[in-house]
Amino acid sequence: MRVLQILAGFVVAVTLFSAPLQAERAAQSNQIGAQDHPHILAQFGGAIEDAKLSAYVDRVGKSLVALTEEWQETWTFTVLDSPVVNAFALPGGYVYVTRGLLALANNEAELAGVLGHEIGHVISGHGELRIKRGNRAGLGVILGTILGGVFGGQDGAADAIELGAKLASGYLAQHSQSEELAADLIGVRLLVEAGYDPFAAAGFLEQLAAKEALERKVAGQQHNPNRVDFFASHPATAQRTKKAIKAAKKSGLDVGQGALKEREYLGRIDGIVYGDTAKEGYVRGRKFSHPELGFTFTVPAGFILANFSDHVEANNKTRAKMILSGDDRWNGGMDRYLSDRWMPMIRREVGVSQVRDLRSLSINGLDAAMATINMDTVDGPKIAQLTAIRYDDSTIRIVALSLKTDGKSRNGLNTASQSFRRLTKDEIAGLAPYHLRIVTVKKNDTVAKLAASMPLTGFREEQFKAMNGYSADKDMRSGDLVKIVE
Repeated sequence: MRVLQILAGFVVAVTLFSAPLQAERAAQSNQIGAQDHPHILAQFGGAIEDAKLSAYVDRVGKSLVALTEEWQETWTFTVLDSPVVNAFALPGGYVYVTRGLLALANNEAELAGVLGHEIGHVISGHGELRIKRGNRAGLGVILGTILGGVFGGQDGAADAIELGAKLASGYLAQHSQSEELAADLIGVRLLVEAGYDPFAAAGFLEQLAAKEALERKVAGQQHNPNRVDFFASHPATAQRTKKAIKAAKKSGLDVGQGALKEREYLGRIDGIVYGDTAKEGYVRGRKFSHPELGFTFTVPAGFILANFSDHVEANNKTRAKMILSGDDRWNGGMDRYLSDRWMPMIRREVGVSQVRDLRSLSINGLDAAMATINMDTVDGPKIAQLTAIRYDDSTIRIVALSLKTDGKSRNGLNTASQSFRRLTKDEIAGLAPYHLRIVTVKKNDTVAKLAASMPLTGFREEQFKAMNGYSADKDMRSGDLVKIVE
């Protein structure tokens, strides 16, 4: 009996899946994908330069497409050079996975499950439906939210800097729960048809949830595995995992009956860059350093640094925040930049007080100016310290935002703003990206021992378990292939 017949009873999306695209819709979809593809590349660091790894992902993706009615269409599978764990698709057969996602997956079956899920979105027309709903997130929307979002507003508007970050990390990924679940079912069907272990889809979702929980633990937030985040690429992970497992069981197969291709997959990703690259700058503990632009700064203890495509952000448990971004070079006095250029932009976005304590100064030999403004937010009255620094052909803008009553964070962020400086030649030479390495577990190896060898800061054992799919009830065994960071 064909697997398609076995699954027909529960894959509602098969009807959509097996219906060929009409010529008019196909032309429109191709136009949308071709138009947005360059923007995706620009937003996510471009395609990786590893031709062999790109060809491998392309081969796996097209082998899945060959099992559909859409095999004759043009499909483009791209590995984005981004550390963010994500995957998404555009109309017209454009499917993307990030370098960060490849580093998280443990075998080819998990990769195939992700690609199958995104293929399901494309052939079900979910991208076109999203555009009709008006949920198409363009780059202008992302960039446009940053300025106003730093400050909130007197009307209690949501913090749009967080919105912008989520849109940037989940570009065009605003699918409904029903669409996500339908794509999951298609992905499971493709796994079975291709001979993979269908339980790999659920396994990857569980690993994704573990990574998310760890990130929230590091950031001091409480994890809710059942929450629905409208801007996340993969909402309601726990619910989706259960449904993916149920779908796999209905295939009539047991765990381990399909192929995983673990050894081949891990061999393909051995040596890939882990985390940020030189063109993005490096987060190393509380310090951010950008070797290509040649600057560095350090945030106070208790702050978590995050590096985005157009800004660097630091947050702590009291909701104090620091955002560093850039603008064109200003040739006049930096105090005039604050009063004549930056403040008018801010006032167009939010309601704020008059500038206080505007002064010019030198920050580590660089012309700069600082000022303070007050505002009302949903969290209460806040103070924003603004710092503008002339740096080569750019202007560095730093916003340090804290509750009016949080003098400790404010003082710490003031010190952080004034820690901005040029890197020395020796410091630049000493900066390099981390790489993912595949090693074989030896007889006396332990999680603690392997984790201790990694240059990551904090929660090393938890990070090792999350990246390798280990949990409390699964002990590492001699002979296992595992991922470490060097």
